[in-house]
Amino acid sequence: MANDGSALGRDVEGRPKRDLAVRKPTGDVDAFAGSEGGTKLDPAARSANRPAVKGHLERGWVKHRLIRDFALGEKTGEQLAVQYGCSATSISAFKKRHALEIEEVRNNLADEYAGVWVARKLDRIREYQVAAEKMAVGESARSQEVLVSILKAVAEELGDLPVRTQVNVSNETTVYEIVGISTDDI
Repeated sequence: MANDGSALGRDVEGRPKRDLAVRKPTGDVDAFAGSEGGTKLDPAARSANRPAVKGHLERGWVKHRLIRDFALGEKTGEQLAVQYGCSATSISAFKKRHALEIEEVRNNLADEYAGVWVARKLDRIREYQVAAEKMAVGESARSQEVLVSILKAVAEELGDLPVRTQVNVSNETTVYEIVGISTDDI
């Protein structure tokens, strides 16, 4: 603990530790890539190449991976903080914010989609409902089009509309050749 009364202490360079260091990346590093060059999505590679960016833990793949890491319980908060490139306080706050999702994943580790709301039908329909309510207020033709497409998507989701089958029609001519028979004999 630091002598200045700071609960977070000081980092290696003597500056007060903060919940999250927000700095813009420099050079040719993509701010949204998982690693140098953007070819591999790996939280450890991200933290090794540049400082954490505000909201990094809430990005889809990072959030899902961190929730699964908590559910597995193989690493401490300090280890996860180093892996994800943020402070232990950020990790602790994340754990509190997402306690329900972590518990859901812990109870169903075999399901790779556990904890992902969009993978659950009921949650998708709830989001459709929110969007439909916003579109129902609008008076423009475009908002009515969107509303109709939302209602149609919900009906398909619930199985109220039959699944569309596609039939491919071809205008190709098929030629059959019978070997051993002359066309003059026909």
